[in-house]
Formats: sequence, C-alpha cells, structure tokens
Amino acid sequence: MFRKKDLNQLLGGCLTDYKTYARGTYRGYQIIFNLRAVNNAQIFFVTINASAPGQEAFSALTSFLESQKNGSKYFHGFTCYEHFIELELVSPVRAKKLPATFNEIIDPVIQYITMQSFTAGCQNCGDSVAALDCYQINNTHQILCQNCSREVEAQLEDNKAAIRSQKSSLIPGLVGALLGALIGGAMWIGIYKLGYIAGIAGAITVICAMKGYELFGRAMDVKGVIISVLISIVMIYFANNIAWAWEAYDALESYGFTFSDAYRGLQDILVETEMTKNYYADLGIGYFLTFICSIGTIVSAFRNSSGSYKMKKAK
Repeated sequence: MFRKKDLNQLLGGCLTDYKTYARGTYRGYQIIFNLRAVNNAQIFFVTINASAPGQEAFSALTSFLESQKNGSKYFHGFTCYEHFIELELVSPVRAKKLPATFNEIIDPVIQYITMQSFTAGCQNCGDSVAALDCYQINNTHQILCQNCSREVEAQLEDNKAAIRSQKSSLIPGLVGALLGALIGGAMWIGIYKLGYIAGIAGAITVICAMKGYELFGRAMDVKGVIISVLISIVMIYFANNIAWAWEAYDALESYGFTFSDAYRGLQDILVETEMTKNYYADLGIGYFLTFICSIGTIVSAFRNSSGSYKMKKAK
C-alpha cells in the first residue's frame, strides 16, 4: 500500500503495512488506512477510533473537520460516526509528498480530539476497556471488541438470510437485462467505429444488463446475475458482428450492397477477404477486455445477490 520510506515518515512510523490495508496506534488512537476506488479515483479512507465525550463535542468536531477540509485540496471528505471518524484523503500527484501531505491533515485532527478528551475504543460500542481486535469485514477493516464482533457477524447472517429469501421475477428480469445490454451493445459499436476495442463498453454492457434485470425483475438474485452475464456475452457477439458488417457495408456500398446484405453475408465476406482470423481475434480480445473490466463487478454482484460476506480476524 505504501512505499517503505513513506511508511517511516507517515504518522511517526506507527503504521504496519499489510498490503491491502495499513494499521497502527498513533497518540493513543488506532488508525486504519483502506484504499478504495471512488469514481475512478483512488481514495484513502482513514479510520480513527474516537468517541466524543458529548453531543456538543461531536458537533464541534464536525465544524472543525469542515474547516480543515476547506483548507486542503487533498482532504476529499469526512464522516463522523458515534465511535469513529472516517477521513477521505487523495494522494498528491508527486508520491514523495504523500507523508507530509497526510500528516498535515491527520495530525491536527488527532491533536483536536486529544484536546477535546475523545476516547479510543471499539468502533461499534465505544468500549475503551475491553480488549480490541481488528476484523476484516468484506473489503474494509474495523476495530471491535469481542462482543461487538459477534453482534456484527449475527447482523451479517440476518442480512444474508433476508437477501436469499428475495426472488426475482424471471420474465420481466429477462426483458430488463436485454434492454440494458442493448445500451452497452450500442456503445460497443460506436467505440469500434472509432477504431478501438473497448473493454469498458463490455463492462457497461454487463452493468446495464444487471441494472435492467434488477429494475424489471424487482430483485437481483443469483440467477439474475447469471442471466445478465449470459445476455451480455451474446450481446457483445452480435455487437461485434454489427460493427464488422458496418465496415463491410462501407466498403461495398458502391457495389450496390445494403447493410442487410453485408450482415447476412458477413462470414462469406470474411472468407473472401481472408479476414476471418482478424474477426475472431477482435472478438477474443473484446471478451478478454470485458472480463478484465467487469470481473470485479460480477464477483461483487454474486456476493450481494447471495448475501455472502467475508468476516475474519485480521493480522
């Protein structure tokens, strides 16, 4: 997550880098760094376990953080919870400036909550006496006491049961997935006409198909994810055919060919022009790029649609 020399300078070198996240205790408060993509930007979510001594202190903290945010372009945002604070930080363009930039944002916050007598404890209940452990919960990490870890896991199990009890309407879902995939297919053709094979168009096809299925089918279950992915695969095949037929039509229009002729006779045209290998190469590359761009979305959709979760004690 961090370069070694940056780690030594960041918050006095208190952090241990676990590759997927970093954690340490700084001036009595446990701090966790998680890196997530938000709107195509990499944002560091910095969690500080701190409980306000009262509502007035909590309100004052919000005002303080707002003023701090306005003073730094790298302070992207923040959220104050009952027993922890979450800061959103953007890394400076020049990587070597990261430690100083983050220290300038985090140090005043730590100083403020120390002066205002914020206590450090469990992120769920605020208990500052019970033994605490770090838990990985899906793609984030939390500092919890043993009682709260069991409570959180029970809530995740209840949520899993509730999600699995939901069933989608198959036929309306199919219609929605098809309509959604058409949007991605149109984008695929448009980008191909510009001379590119774009995996992002394939990913959008998958996302739109899933959104369409969920909207029309009124739920997204496991079968909805599978159907959406299969429809997307078929849609990409036809979109690629249309793109190639369009190219053939542009070349043969002067000979009296219509687009319909080019599409129906595409395979013969490919054989005659010895472009069959190029056609399948484009299709293969398109599927590969689609897989790369959408695998995270598909895995996340499967997890969400089945209610499955990952919770374990972290290092």
